[in-house]
Amino acid sequence: MKRRQFLKASALVAGAMAVKPDLAVAAPESKAKLSSPLDIKSYVKEPKRKIPVIDTADVVILGGGPAGVSAAVAAARNGADVLLLEKQYYLGGLWTGCCVLPIIDTYGCAKDGSWTKCIYGFAEELVTELTQMNMCIVQKGHPTPDPEATKYVLEKHITQSGVRLLYNCYAAGAVMSGDRIDAIIVDCKSGRVAIKGKVFIDCSGDGDIMEWAGEDFEKRKTHIGAMWRYGNAGNYDSPGVSVSPVKNVKLLHMLGEGDQDGLDVYNLTRLQMKYRKMMWEKAMEDRQSPGCEDLFLLDTPSQLGVRVSRVLNAVHNVEFEDSLRYVDYPDCIGFSGGDGNMTYNNGSMKGSERPIWQIPYRSLTPKRVHNLLVAGRCFGFDEGLTYDAREIGTCLVTGQASGTAAAIAAESRTCVREIDILRLRHSLKNQGVKL
Repeated sequence: MKRRQFLKASALVAGAMAVKPDLAVAAPESKAKLSSPLDIKSYVKEPKRKIPVIDTADVVILGGGPAGVSAAVAAARNGADVLLLEKQYYLGGLWTGCCVLPIIDTYGCAKDGSWTKCIYGFAEELVTELTQMNMCIVQKGHPTPDPEATKYVLEKHITQSGVRLLYNCYAAGAVMSGDRIDAIIVDCKSGRVAIKGKVFIDCSGDGDIMEWAGEDFEKRKTHIGAMWRYGNAGNYDSPGVSVSPVKNVKLLHMLGEGDQDGLDVYNLTRLQMKYRKMMWEKAMEDRQSPGCEDLFLLDTPSQLGVRVSRVLNAVHNVEFEDSLRYVDYPDCIGFSGGDGNMTYNNGSMKGSERPIWQIPYRSLTPKRVHNLLVAGRCFGFDEGLTYDAREIGTCLVTGQASGTAAAIAAESRTCVREIDILRLRHSLKNQGVKL
């Protein structure tokens, strides 16, 4: 069984750099891997070279989306030295860059049938601050912030918590020492470099580190969509349109093409160009509506709405049926809910009130690699949970738990699967997380 979506469709690296011998680590020799069945023309052989280690940290996090920022802030607040790596030049990932603004899953249906808030902790902290700035409203039951205000607030929390941040960093490989990650290889404007760490958290959204580390995962496909905004749109209305904290700004949603490969660079390019054309043409059409003559296309997404690609085969993947039955996990690290609006049931759409469901720590932990945690839309979950597990609210919850656990593992020099769960849950409770 599959899950629901938030809204129905509305229309529709780098060169080598100078090497300091005392900082160099030899890059492992391996055959190139591709995540998608691209048409390979031939091969070239990269010259063997040393890659400089430019930084090290207790906790290294790849991906500055909602999961990555939540993980970074939590790890730093728990005493870890944290380095956060982000490929874009802003924080928030699809939340801010693709305008996936509604924090769906903040509420869910409790056992007594009441519609209950279930996401607290760092997520609530962000919503409270943005609301006080008049940059977050409740839209159809979901907190919905402004993307630019959210970028500002996320960066402020990163700075205040002491997290070190590097933009323009793409993961390109992992250096392994047995079943431990010694370093990750990163392509950036400064060249190809290496980052060492005690514990790594994969918040890339696509499970980049877990693939490079040889961890077990499943590749999945679903719709790739987009969201965009209109300005001067106070009189504009259409099915699936949401309001914004900013006056006369409206948010639109496109479900997009189904069964799409989010790891195929040719496919992503095709969709980006197709959708941008569709958004512009729809805006020009909508300007013909009465009272909408001054409407304009405010922004198109800088990232496509890739909903899922790689998903970890964790120590325990959260099962859809368990989520419906309010199953209790002894290692619960937080809750998620639903939008109380639509669900997928055997491929068909049905309205329902989605139960609150627990997320176990085991769903963030790989089976093999000792110092890797996975959070965000690529942690371990059943395919039926796709439309809840990858939502912004759930990402904030799994991120905060993974950052807290990573800090504990780094401090105690323990495998991530062997940390003290009671200590983890106690720390999360002190951070305001609902358990």
